[in-house]
Amino acid sequence: MTQFPHDEFVKEYIPELIGEYGLAKAGETVGSEMREIDVFFIPQKPVPTTPETLGLLGKLAQTTCLFEVFRNSIETHQIIECLSKLFDVQGKQRREKRKNKEIISDNEIPFLWILTPTLSSNKLENFSAQLNENIYGNGVYLFPPSLRSGLVVIHQLPVNQETLWLRMLGKGNVQQKAIEELKNLPLDYPHKDNIIELVLNLLTMLESNQKEGNILQPEDRELVMKLSPVYLERLAEKEQIGIQKGLQQRIDRDKELIIRQLTKKLGTINADLQTQVKALNIDDLETLAEDLFDMDSLEDLQQWLSNY
Repeated sequence: MTQFPHDEFVKEYIPELIGEYGLAKAGETVGSEMREIDVFFIPQKPVPTTPETLGLLGKLAQTTCLFEVFRNSIETHQIIECLSKLFDVQGKQRREKRKNKEIISDNEIPFLWILTPTLSSNKLENFSAQLNENIYGNGVYLFPPSLRSGLVVIHQLPVNQETLWLRMLGKGNVQQKAIEELKNLPLDYPHKDNIIELVLNLLTMLESNQKEGNILQPEDRELVMKLSPVYLERLAEKEQIGIQKGLQQRIDRDKELIIRQLTKKLGTINADLQTQVKALNIDDLETLAEDLFDMDSLEDLQQWLSNY
């Protein structure tokens, strides 16, 4: 079991959300030191940005980009390391373009998005990062244009549907609230089921680490406590779905059995009559199973079905 469950979660979580809109490669290696990028994304079709779809995450993924996600507040040397990865990617891309005698467009030059739960104003000033509320809203800062980089301070994001997918990558109360919002989304909401499964996989990894003697951070211990009821609810849902599926299979078998009995007694049952029999509810089906022994012709069956 990995000692870095949140890293594994990120590498599955972001591709789950944006993967259908382009190439989302998790753990992409870069440079001679084989450093990993959390997620490298190349859009191949329009990425939606409405609150009901990807919201702010979609806005960040409009062009080729790197996502680097940090569980704890990012340090200065980590920002520099992220920028170094970006420059390596950009350098490789330019070399390939020159080799093929091609011109690189602005949209092809990768952009770096660093996601961190919190960040001090001092660090933002040191990198000349400026808030960009007009395009992205509160919590999103851009470095000088030549660096093609930005910071998302997750805990500064407004609490609304547009930021939900990014707040899921926060920590403590911010992440817990986002998980609660996720649970309350409509049953057919895009990505809901798959993301819940990923969240519960994270719970499994955290619990496994704890059993192996690894000390969890306080917010992770609290997350385990918060997610345990969700896990039990999910198990109950799956059990109920299994029961319903088994019941439906039994009902379908019973309908086929009754049609065979009717055929044996009355002769060939046409498709229309079979459809009417299969449309019966369980109570009416039981009644038919009793009454078919009193039928002598297809007309009797037709008359019986006309009453249901």
